[in-house]
Amino acid sequence: MIYLDHAATSFPKPPAVVDAVQRWFVEVGVSADRGDGPETTACAAVVRRCRERIAQRTGHQPERVAFCSGATEGLNLVLRALVGDRCRVGTTWFEHSSVVRPLRALAERRGATIHRARSIEELCRKLEAGALDLAVLTHASNVTGEVFDVRAVVTAANQRGARVVLDASQTAGYLPLDCGADVVVASAHKALHAPPGLGFVSAADGLDLPPQKFGGTGSSAALDRHPDAWPAAFEAGTPNTPALFGLDAALDWLDARGESAALEAALAPLQELRARLAAVASVELFAAPSDRSVPVLSLRHADFDPLELGGVLAHAGFHLRAGFHCAPWAHDVLGTSDGGTVRVSSGPDTLLDDVQALADLIAAL
Repeated sequence: MIYLDHAATSFPKPPAVVDAVQRWFVEVGVSADRGDGPETTACAAVVRRCRERIAQRTGHQPERVAFCSGATEGLNLVLRALVGDRCRVGTTWFEHSSVVRPLRALAERRGATIHRARSIEELCRKLEAGALDLAVLTHASNVTGEVFDVRAVVTAANQRGARVVLDASQTAGYLPLDCGADVVVASAHKALHAPPGLGFVSAADGLDLPPQKFGGTGSSAALDRHPDAWPAAFEAGTPNTPALFGLDAALDWLDARGESAALEAALAPLQELRARLAAVASVELFAAPSDRSVPVLSLRHADFDPLELGGVLAHAGFHLRAGFHCAPWAHDVLGTSDGGTVRVSSGPDTLLDDVQALADLIAAL
């Protein structure tokens, strides 16, 4: 299998990540704050270290980093906490369903109004005019790879006291996340190279985010009320401690390699693919300039439905993605709502030979 679906989840994971997860299952087996003894202490140290390292990336405080099952859960929790009755929310047409669907539900249930901007400039104008209470946007499109100017949105929001929520699922592990957003949410299983089933919510000091789910937090106090203090406020239930062990090891691996170096290595093969396919008349490419892109591009072939083309490529041994990529609005903008696209997303260890073979196969169809 030639794996080219890193925008969905990175694969294979670094060996050190696999070893760390196995260590939890074989040697540790407990969770932080749930018991006493050396194993619990070891778990608490790993979790604390993960909070500190995520906080270093987002610019927030470690105690304001909460772990959850992924970006989907994190965004649901944050949006339910922030979007009240008749809240005015601005977003973009390139959002993942993890933003789109919660916003739609909140519009229906709480009367929130949703403004979809076709550009960052349009979103900034709405913020500067005082027409929005909250901006929610992706850091980079999971369909075209385009990286959006979050700092411009934050600057515009600050002028009118609006809040900004950033979905960094496609950029965490590649780009700095300290953009000034009030909340940063991301999955850990993509460019952070951690196991699936883990994500984080990182919030600025002073931002009121009341709990949205309730249950056990490992607290020794006999309370029948869920704690308001972070991070326990957003961490009800048994944590995914094996994945946190994996995240700790993944961050070691990523820090040793360097995020910018990882991004450069992942972009190089995709740039080669783009250059080769640009010369194929039957192929239409959907990609951002390489200087403001993560390693994601989409394509369509004049003679194949995207799902048909995906099937052909899968039969030839390429694992990639065909369809709508959980980004329902983006295809209206791109003009691909009749079937979506075939998405190719490379990783830091993707081989140039592999994308050359993909380009040769597509050109020969």
